[in-house]
Parts: sequence; C-alpha cells; structure tokens
Amino acid sequence: MIGRRGVTLIELLVVLVLLGILSGVVVMSITTTEPPAQSKAIAEVRDARERALRSGRPVAITLRDDSGSARPMVALPDGSVIADSALRLDRLAGKSPSEHRAQ
Repeated sequence: MIGRRGVTLIELLVVLVLLGILSGVVVMSITTTEPPAQSKAIAEVRDARERALRSGRPVAITLRDDSGSARPMVALPDGSVIADSALRLDRLAGKSPSEHRAQ
C-alpha cells in the first residue's frame, strides 16, 4: 500500500475548532480591558456617588475626557449622575458603556 499524503477532513475540522476557541479567548481578553485613564475616571465617579449618597448632598467633580478637556460631573444624593455627554456616562448607573458590556 502506498502512503497517502494530505489532510483528512476530520483533522482540518479539529484545527478550525481550536483556532475558533483560541480567537474567542483573545477577543474576550481584549474587549474586557479598559484603558487606565478611563478606569481612574470611573473610580472618581464611584467615589463621588458614594460621597453624595452618604452626605445626602450633591458632589461636584471635574473629570478629563479622552482629549484632556475638563468636564464637570455632579453626583446626586439619589445615586444618579449628571455629566457632560462627552464623558459618555450612564445617568443612573454612573458607568461608561464599556463597563456595562463587561458585566
């Protein structure tokens, strides 16, 4: 019997499945990470919300957007947030869209 050369269909399917799983893991790890500057801003928003909730008074802070411009933000005693639309924060949750996807 002469030796056959080539790849069987099953071998090809196994390789494609493994590549699909690997690419899925890579995509998930890339999409769940946030830039450090955004993480810092989100931490500041959380802190302002907590202070407003504890004190029962609005807390105003200034955040920097992606371009470095100063943007005002106010955390209200009910836990909601009023911010410039350039900051892209959810009014009720005080979170960015990328933070919503991560959960």
